[in-house]
Amino acid sequence: MKPDVSRSSEHKAPQGNLALTAAPEGVPRMITLVALLAVVFAWRIVFSGWVNLVPDECSYWTWSRRLDWSYFDNSGMVAYLIRLSTWLFGHHSPFSVRFPFLVLSGASTYLVYRVAAILFEDKSRALLAAVVFNLTPVALIGGSAAIHDNVLIFTWILALWAAANFLKGRDPRWFYVLGAAAGLAIQSKYTGVLLLPCLLLFFLWSGRYRGWLWAREPWIGVLVAAALSLPIVYWNIRHDWASLHHILYIGSGAPSISRRILDGLGYHAAQFLLISPLIYVALIAGAFSALRRNVITPDPRAALLLCFGLPLALFGVMAFKGHVEANWAFMGYVSTLILAVEMVVGRGTQDPGDRLRFAGKRFYRWALILAVAPVLVVALHGWLGLIPAGLERRIVKEDRIVWETLGWDGLGTYLGSLLQDSDTLAADSYQLCATLEFNVPGNPRVRYLAPWKRPTQFDVWEPSFDDLAGMNILFISPIPLEPTGPVRGSIYENFSRVEALPSYKFLYHGVPIREMYIYRCYDFNPYCPRRLGPRSLFYRE
Repeated sequence: MKPDVSRSSEHKAPQGNLALTAAPEGVPRMITLVALLAVVFAWRIVFSGWVNLVPDECSYWTWSRRLDWSYFDNSGMVAYLIRLSTWLFGHHSPFSVRFPFLVLSGASTYLVYRVAAILFEDKSRALLAAVVFNLTPVALIGGSAAIHDNVLIFTWILALWAAANFLKGRDPRWFYVLGAAAGLAIQSKYTGVLLLPCLLLFFLWSGRYRGWLWAREPWIGVLVAAALSLPIVYWNIRHDWASLHHILYIGSGAPSISRRILDGLGYHAAQFLLISPLIYVALIAGAFSALRRNVITPDPRAALLLCFGLPLALFGVMAFKGHVEANWAFMGYVSTLILAVEMVVGRGTQDPGDRLRFAGKRFYRWALILAVAPVLVVALHGWLGLIPAGLERRIVKEDRIVWETLGWDGLGTYLGSLLQDSDTLAADSYQLCATLEFNVPGNPRVRYLAPWKRPTQFDVWEPSFDDLAGMNILFISPIPLEPTGPVRGSIYENFSRVEALPSYKFLYHGVPIREMYIYRCYDFNPYCPRRLGPRSLFYRE
């Protein structure tokens, strides 16, 4: 039986287990919130143009130079946006690469505001939700970075906005927007597929809307999502489902139980720090309080926000069973942050024993300090270097701030002065290949040339090294190129002669803290003494 699709006034003055009262004293005024957002976006504009691209961003930029239906590591929306932006700007620069993601961060902020305003009809709390969304350390540091997650978060919020509008007016046409948003989420990142079970869970949980599962509009929306996902399926069919195998491999985790427990605890510690301690505590407290009060007779608004937070629970459990990256569940924080604002600031329950009534001026002050202060430390460390050079030299590989941002443009300029017309540029990791492509003047194509079996997107583009036979290679590596030893293999013997060139030293306070080794290698032989390539896309020789 098809549900009633009339646009009733049910959403007006909603009743139920999430009843709201007036906001407590101390809630920031709207002018303060707007000023905070202005500061955040000014910071993002500076970040987008000032900070060098990190290796992951360079990798996605290389994808944009070689457009495809999908890619080995993930789906391709990030590459399509970078390609469009660099084409419009007419050049490749950190700002032109990051510009689409800067725009998306603004669009995501507006949609967070609209979702909260539609569901709870309070503009001040909706604005506060948008501010909290932007003040988490991960959003302050990476909100405009050219990465998959920023596209996924936008499409995830777009779907949440469409769902909130459906709850407000019960217009079935919103299912088509939901389907398009789900398809774009999958095109943004493979974990975007979780949007569909989140929606299914909501309709199964909320008895008031369960009947819509028998209507045709939701399933047309699913077909729209599936149609938008066909390019990914097509690419994987052509490559024997290499992406799926890659995802299963990197998520397999450690074999020992003790190691998995430590990995799981590490994952949750990372969430605690990346979201900020007080914001994280409020988020978890609000989510559990709302869940407890809505298990049996759910308020549709709370149920919707909790269901869109499903990735948090899913990856939180998976972290103890396999390898889970800290960013895989980030899209789940959007809805739970909105819910936390309502439960904490709106005091989303009339229970006199409500334990969430701890928000006041002191709470907001410390929440802001604990969110912003670490970001300022990170920014100052990346700009000035806060760690003594002697200590930094010992820990530089673990210090991702310095490791990923310092000196790449200088390395590119130096290599440009060494590169001869007859040279082919090559490196032994895909991150280094991509970083060199972006930073070497003229953006030459770089070959991924290494003896180990780790497959990358570069192996999809150039599966064989036969075309390099007899050529001279300018080879760059953080590891000295030496003859093959008993521990690790080397491509040293595949050249008739190897000439060591002056290495490039990354300076920190005038002190070299790490080194990049550079060699001009002559007369490459991909067949002897060891056959190099084609490398398997399935982690085997």
